[in-house]
Amino acid sequence: MNNKYFPCLVLSSFLFSACNRYYYKPTGINDPLFTKGGQLHAAFAGTSEDDNNDHSYFTDLQLGYSPINHLGILGSYSTYAYRPYDKNTAAANAYILEAAAGAYKAIGSEKRKMVVDIYAGGGGGKLNSDIDMQLRKLFIQPGIGMRSRIVDVMFNLRLSNIKYSGLDPKGHDYDYMIDHHLIDTVSNQQIDKGTYTFYEPGVTVRTGYKFVKAQIQTAFAVPVSIVSWHYSGLRFTIGLHLNLEDALDFARAKSQRPGKNEDSD
Repeated sequence: MNNKYFPCLVLSSFLFSACNRYYYKPTGINDPLFTKGGQLHAAFAGTSEDDNNDHSYFTDLQLGYSPINHLGILGSYSTYAYRPYDKNTAAANAYILEAAAGAYKAIGSEKRKMVVDIYAGGGGGKLNSDIDMQLRKLFIQPGIGMRSRIVDVMFNLRLSNIKYSGLDPKGHDYDYMIDHHLIDTVSNQQIDKGTYTFYEPGVTVRTGYKFVKAQIQTAFAVPVSIVSWHYSGLRFTIGLHLNLEDALDFARAKSQRPGKNEDSD
């Protein structure tokens, strides 16, 4: 990596306002930790950030289904919204839809299992802010975790490739694009003319009972290629994770319980 970019990249990874607005934030990591076929999982998570009276909000809706043993199918919808305190600064709204498929292997007892998995997929979305543009994303996501009745823990190593297209400067001139690092001053390359790769490790912890668990997740974004424009290197979310197949089993078992005998006349 070119050393002239390093200070701004480090700061923009964790401080929103240090180097101005960012144009990418890692999405939440979707890993249901399947252990057998027929499992159906869902998760909803989100949080907000405040910095110098600026507010950011982001959410993740995640689904996962294993139609047969060792095969997993994933779908995710992630959003991001930025609301600046300064009314002269443009707000931002972004979303991305992702889908993936992969394989998993679970080892252990019925009460506690270690899961190794790998998924590959992609998605697309859009950013509306001081500029508008579309986003294409491809990724590969290996992971390892432990699933039990009370606690789940997982670690993922996602590698994502980002490509922007259809940039609309919304009337902003060349100098504005340079000032906001949307044009690389070294290569004179506009943001939508290149591809960018991020290493995105993540840690997820879930705790609860039966089919409902609270989820805490931290995902990072570390550039592998040179990224001159501003991005956020951190996504921290809190939410709920549901094992829907366990919920259905619980509902069926409850409905099949014999009722109390009625008193005879």
